[in-house]
Amino acid sequence: MNPTFKQLEAFYWTSKLGSFSAASAHLHTTQSAVSKRVAELESALSVTLFERNQKRPAPTSKGRALLGLAAQALDVMSQIAAEAESEDEFAGRFQLGVTELSALTWLPQFISLARSRFPRLTLEPDVDSGRTLLDRLDDNVLDLVVVPGDGNWHKRYNATQVGTIRNMWMASPLLVPSNRVWKASELVNHTLLMQSPTSSVMRIYEDWLRANGVSTKQAIRTNSLPVLGQLTAAGLGISALPVDYFQKEIADGQLKIIRTRPATPSIDYYAVLREDRSDAVAREIARLIKISCKFQKRLDANANG
Repeated sequence: MNPTFKQLEAFYWTSKLGSFSAASAHLHTTQSAVSKRVAELESALSVTLFERNQKRPAPTSKGRALLGLAAQALDVMSQIAAEAESEDEFAGRFQLGVTELSALTWLPQFISLARSRFPRLTLEPDVDSGRTLLDRLDDNVLDLVVVPGDGNWHKRYNATQVGTIRNMWMASPLLVPSNRVWKASELVNHTLLMQSPTSSVMRIYEDWLRANGVSTKQAIRTNSLPVLGQLTAAGLGISALPVDYFQKEIADGQLKIIRTRPATPSIDYYAVLREDRSDAVAREIARLIKISCKFQKRLDANANG
């Protein structure tokens, strides 16, 4: 008996995620179904794929040897299915990773566009830091991620530039009343408010700060962009915030832009696919993201994001 797609799928995801329960959650089925499919595959191939006398199923040497071939087979079968089925009729789950700024701005418009383009597609957005999203893309947990970057992508990725943001240093007008241009090194005289170290954008600005002799060791950090804006408006320090997203707060006088020399860099956002998992539907999703990708705050966005 030849292996089936579902059997190979169960074997692959159990190996990648480390347990039958994790694989069943990823595949939206039961743990018993995954275990049964793996057992059927072992019977069909007359091999033992997992050591089951441990707390977590560990691939045997034969299982490890077959894992790469299983991944290739699944990829080929997915490509065949995608080519045989018209894009308009594509049905299935698409797991999209975005950072918080994207979720707060263009994500709802994109979902509306994607629903119109692919009525039978089930989108599953995952909101997290850029570094975490890329890790999940590498692990095949996500199909596509939208993250900031400098354009120097590893060859294993297929990346399309979809948008640009400009962060500028901001503070409460009460904290920084002057309109003069600052030397970047002067930022060290104020408390820095920053996003968490796993933020891809913050990593770029941390590099900029270090290049200008400013340490971030004493920075106050949060993983929430709206909270970062609120802390800044409250006069607790200065932070590099996206100008488009905080336009209203700037216009209302809650936040004031600090112009620096050198100026802060603009940052490009990319729709990133794994090169070995790219297909026509994923490329069309990337195109729709580029249409939607504007970083202005939505009028219906609440203070907590």
